[in-house]
Order: sequence, then C-alpha cells, then structure tokens
Amino acid sequence: MSVVEREGIIGRSRHRSEEIGLKKDYQTACIKLQSHNKEALLDKNKLLLNIAHPFIEDLQDILIASKFILILSDINGNILDIKGEENTIKQAKQSNINIGASMEEKNIGTNAIGTAIFENRPIQVTAQQHFSEAFYNWTCSAAPIHNASGKVIGALNLTGDHQQEHEHTLGLVISAAKAIENKIASEEIQKSLFHAQNYAFAMMNQLSFGVFALNLHDQIVWANDTGCRAINTRRSILVDSPIEDILKSWPKIKRIILSNLGFLDEEHSFNIPNLKDHFLFNAYLIRTEEDEIIGYLITFRPFKRLMSLVNKYAGTITSYKFEDISSSSPLMMDVIEYAKKVAHSPTSVLISGESGTGKEVFAQAIHNASDRKNQAFIAINCGAISASLIESELFGYENGAFTGALKGGRPGKFELANGGTLFLDEIGEMPPDMQVKLLRAIQEGQITRLGGDKIIPVDVRIIAATNKNLEEEVKNNKFRLDLYYRINVISIEIPPLRNRREDIPNLAMHFLQNKAIKLNKPMMRLSNTLLKQISNYSWPGNVRELENYIEKVTILSSPISIQQHQFTKEEARVAIEPNEELEFSPSSLKDMEKQAILKTIAFHHSNMTQVAKSLGISRNALYQKMKRYDIALKA
Repeated sequence: MSVVEREGIIGRSRHRSEEIGLKKDYQTACIKLQSHNKEALLDKNKLLLNIAHPFIEDLQDILIASKFILILSDINGNILDIKGEENTIKQAKQSNINIGASMEEKNIGTNAIGTAIFENRPIQVTAQQHFSEAFYNWTCSAAPIHNASGKVIGALNLTGDHQQEHEHTLGLVISAAKAIENKIASEEIQKSLFHAQNYAFAMMNQLSFGVFALNLHDQIVWANDTGCRAINTRRSILVDSPIEDILKSWPKIKRIILSNLGFLDEEHSFNIPNLKDHFLFNAYLIRTEEDEIIGYLITFRPFKRLMSLVNKYAGTITSYKFEDISSSSPLMMDVIEYAKKVAHSPTSVLISGESGTGKEVFAQAIHNASDRKNQAFIAINCGAISASLIESELFGYENGAFTGALKGGRPGKFELANGGTLFLDEIGEMPPDMQVKLLRAIQEGQITRLGGDKIIPVDVRIIAATNKNLEEEVKNNKFRLDLYYRINVISIEIPPLRNRREDIPNLAMHFLQNKAIKLNKPMMRLSNTLLKQISNYSWPGNVRELENYIEKVTILSSPISIQQHQFTKEEARVAIEPNEELEFSPSSLKDMEKQAILKTIAFHHSNMTQVAKSLGISRNALYQKMKRYDIALKA
C-alpha cells in the first residue's frame, strides 16, 4: 500500500470521526472501551475463534520476541482474543483494551481494526494518526478477514509500541488473515461437501431401487438402504466384499458394459440363500470428467414390483363394478347378488353364458369387489390365439426360446397377473394339451417360462368364461374333467337377454345416452312401436348386439328397424320387400341369421373383419356362428 493510499484512508476515517462528534480525550476512549456481554460474544463467534486460534498460536514466539500483541475481532470490531508479550498486554488493558471491548470506528474513531473493517482494506495506523489520544503510543496494523463468499466477518490486528512501526508488520498481518480466510473457505467447502454428501445419501436411500457402487477391483464400496433391504443383507457385510460373492453373473455383465454395449433392464438373480426373487438389473461405468473409468454402478429392482407397475398401466382397465350392472329382472338380480357374495373369496370362478351376455363385465365387477382390486386384471381370449402361441402367452418365454421371440424374453399373463386376477375368456376353446399345462400351473401356483428352467411362483385368482356347455365338452372328451372341476368351484350363469326382456328398454336407453355422448350426436328417441319391436326381438347376440344396434341408430341419427339392423342396406333390398313383416319363430330366425352371414360374406368378398363389423359382432363370435351353421369360406 502506498503512502498516498494510506493517508487517504486515514483522512476519510478522521473526517467520519469528527462528523459524528467523537471526543479525542483519553478518559472518554477508556470508558467507551469497557467490555460487555463477553460470554455471549465469544459463543457467537466460536467458529472464527476455533479456526483462527492455531494461526495465532503459531505467531506466539514472534509476538513475544518483538513485544507485539495480536488482536482478533469480529465484524463489529469487538475483541475476541488477545495474544502476545505479557507486558504489552498489561499496557493495553490499562486503556481497557480487553476481550469484549469494541474497536468499531464509530465508537472510538480512527483505529486500525475499526477502519480496516469499515474500508474493507488492510491499514496501518500509528501514533497521532489515531483519532483518540488513548492510542497515541501504539502502532497498529490490521487486515479484514472474509468468509468464502467474500463477506467481512472480522479483523486481525498487530499492535506494538509506536517506535517499532514497520511496514512489514502489515504484511505479516495480511498473510495471517489470508491463511485464516483459506482455512475458513476450506471448512465451508468441507461443510458443503458434507451436507451435499448427506443429501446425496438421503436421496439414494429413498430411491425405490437398489444401488451398488463398485471399485475397479469389483468390490462393493457403497450400497443404499433399498438395496440392502431387497437382499436382506446389512451394509457392513456388503461393503468391501466382492460383488461376485452375491452376483455370479457379474463377470458377464462387466464384459458387456466395458464393451460399451449397454446393460439395461436385464433379468438376473442373486445367489443368496433363501432369496428366490428375480430382479431387473442395470449396470453402468463410473467415469471422471477426463473419461477415466474409476468404478461401476449397479441398480436393481424386484421383478415382481416392476410387474406390479406394468400391470397397473398395461393390464386391462377394469371399469365395471356391480353398481354398473342394473337390472329389473328377478333372474338377473339373483345372479348379481350371488356374484357379490362370492367376489371376496379367492376361489376360482366359472362364468357361463351366451356370447354377448356380459361375461367380462361380471369378471371385472368380481375383481373390483375383491381384495385384489388394486392389483392387475389380465384378460386373455383363449379362442383368439393360435394353439402354437397360447403357451408363450400364458407362461412367457426366455430369450431365444423360439424363432421370432423378443430379445430378453417376455413375461406371460400369469406373471403379469401375479397378485391379481387372470381372466380366461372362452376357455372352452383351449387346446387339450394346453389344458394340462394350465391345470398344473393353477394347482402348483408356479410356472416356468417357455425355454427356461427357473420356477416362478405366482398368486392369481382364476376367473374363466365360456359360451359352451363344458359338461358336454367333458363328455365328448374335448375338455379335461380335472380342469373343469378346478375352475368350476364357483359357477355363475348369466341369462340371455331374451330371458330377461324387462331389461331391454332400460338397456336401450342407457346405450342411447352413452353413445350420444361418445359419438357427439344428439340422443335419439325411439318410438313405442320400435321399443316394442326391440323388446320382442330375441337378440341372439345379446347385450352386445343391442349395444351395436343402438350405436348404429345414433350414427345414422334415424330409427332403423330390426330388419335393417340385421342386413346392410344393399342386402336389405334383396332380402326384404318394403313393409314385409318379419317372422320371429325360432326356425326363421336361425335361417335368417345364416342367410345374413352368407350375404354379408359375399358382399364384402370374404373380408371377415368387415363382415363382423357389418353384422355388429366380434370376429370370434362370427367364426362360432359360421361353425354352428356349417358355413365354410370358399378357397
């Protein structure tokens, strides 16, 4: 610091002192320097004291030899510590320069500590440069102390007899203050790192999946709480142990990630006694900013938990509850009440009824009223899947199990439904060889994936549905008797719509409202004549056919007769003359249905998707009707 700069700082300070009306006499300064609240002051500045103490102690020998004293103050100039030559300390105390005294500039005027803090610059003040006469015998060199953010938190001052004034004393104080600042910054960094580490550990421990960090020697150096709980092993046992002790497949995993091939969501298991769970693993390289590999990271989560998550979003949406099934038919009301009673049981249920009666609606309602309502509801149509694929659909398959299999394998419906309900629709269509495998899975509560050898325990409630007479199928050796008894613990038979005609008007009104909203169309009103016709019709397609008919009415925004519902517009011109009366005898209905199918097949040139759509039935129902009427497609 140049002489000009020093004189400028001191000049500004003296001007401030005079402006606020401070007195220069010795007695006034001594009175103002009287210390107070010493204990509270020291407690408040404990951190600064602890950090500065070693540096002050290192200067003790120099202080004694030179007869100087070192004074540490807080941001307000309050003295926190005094060290140095004893006689010099005694002389300072005669002027009330003690621990707790305030050296703030507005208190005693220009002085090294107060002015250095105010100006936020190192300064040397000697003899008459002080504002008060009490310090004319001293030379003082002070430097402010900053925290890691650059904020002044105190000052360090070197004081001695004014005849010993030397510019090197200011350099010594600046160096000591800088050393204290470096230590403070280091402490704050360490504290921040400690807090950051604690935050990181807290976050890692709250993750829903396990995390292992490995060093380059394949040893576990850290494991989060979730991972320890998942494998029921304490962290103290895991840390420093080789990962291969609990994960035999690690060498293979390591080769893959070192080849930069990626290892994501691969199914493996730990070789830990009594731990039968499977896990999905991810593995990564840990690299520095310079791309140097310093370790490995493994994450894993229970496969069953992932399946539960998948089921939540990928399973069939069970939108139907018993409250949604309304009926004024005594026959149907009895069925609903019975289904409610058996819903809470974990026992298998067989729902029988004609196509379109609402078997899946009942299955969903039973599931939603059961203890498994928060778990998956997985549905599979046994008649819509080829015999060669149904086993892989039910039980899943391992990687490479057959040509065309997805890489990494795939879980089957049993695994997806674990903890929930598996709905086997049209179970009467299941091939005989699959009936044996299904029976074994239900009896043993475990499955093995196609192409695999791992036994996977499953807990599912079976709800089966059929439009066939399974007792007759058993007699004809088309359905296994033991499987029939296994799934037919509780039997529910849904009556066809023609046996509960009192429900038809209410159902029609319900569908009219729903379809109008869904299709953004005005709600149609049906005449009494048409309602009577609807109620008298036998509805071979049951509720589904009625729903399709109402949808057709809503789309066309015009009431259509049952004849028009049965045929397309072009077919109706050929098949029915205007004002022709429709006969509703059982024989004519069967013949009419057969003719409708034949004409619609011809019209759509055997496009079965369009045929089913025109007739308002599913493809599966269409094939069943074709089989019933012995209708074969032309080659």
